[in-house]
Amino acid sequence: MSTPRVLFVGRSTLDVLYWLDHLPEEDTKTYARSFHAAPGGPALNAAITHALLGGKTALVSAVGEGPWATMVREELSRLGIALIDLADGTAYEMPLSSVLVNAAGATRTIVNPPLSSIELRHPDKSWNPTWGEIPTIVLTDGFHLNETAALLAGLRDAGATLCLDGGGWKPGTEELAGLLTVAICSERFLVPGQSSTPDATLSWFAGKGVRHAAITRGARSILGLDHGRRFEIEVRKIEAADTLGAGDVLHGAFCYHFARTHEFEPSLKLAADIATRSCQRLGIQSWATQNAANSI
Repeated sequence: MSTPRVLFVGRSTLDVLYWLDHLPEEDTKTYARSFHAAPGGPALNAAITHALLGGKTALVSAVGEGPWATMVREELSRLGIALIDLADGTAYEMPLSSVLVNAAGATRTIVNPPLSSIELRHPDKSWNPTWGEIPTIVLTDGFHLNETAALLAGLRDAGATLCLDGGGWKPGTEELAGLLTVAICSERFLVPGQSSTPDATLSWFAGKGVRHAAITRGARSILGLDHGRRFEIEVRKIEAADTLGAGDVLHGAFCYHFARTHEFEPSLKLAADIATRSCQRLGIQSWATQNAANSI
């Protein structure tokens, strides 16, 4: 059986992580316990996870040029991820995000630069053959929806399965919902004008015709709805070191397994285990390097 191709659509950044014993007080200086610079952003992290699992991976995102973009492009090339750059030919600069990881509670505080006002490319509705084979699964994190809405609709019409990584509500989400087959959202995802409970969010997606939906709740269990059947997935208890990007890892791993089996709950269970393992060390690729070390 040929390996399904998965497309990830959305935000890319370069993340600079500082692992601290505790967050510093205002107007002080401190030294981090550890420092790490790596590509980040929901769509890019998910694409990296999918590629590390051995999946055929493509990314639609804004990368642009400059020193931060160079590091990201090198990582995409190393992992064999095909890039369709929305910032091609523009003055867009890759965002640099500073991430403070508090080792005491494994929490993270993120400082992002201002949103860019640079006009990005709007791909046509029809898939460009120069981008390679049409993907069977498409995951969007809700960023760059204005630029990619037509392409997402075109891929849906061509038979691709559309999935949402719902970290939070974004403009255009309501229109996108009617195209989705899968929605996996954080408990921070709140539908305007609706109750903030997970059950209300799951019911809202069901009302939009989304067949598979789930709500992740950090270290607590995942709540899901599969063709109207409710289920719950327990999350393994661990000593967490870094939770940054755990949800992105879950989405990338889910797409890898779902593209092969089209079984929602089993794919989500496997993805949740990889996401949990990613929290035990610094960086979203730690689970993969640990696997490599164990195989030697």
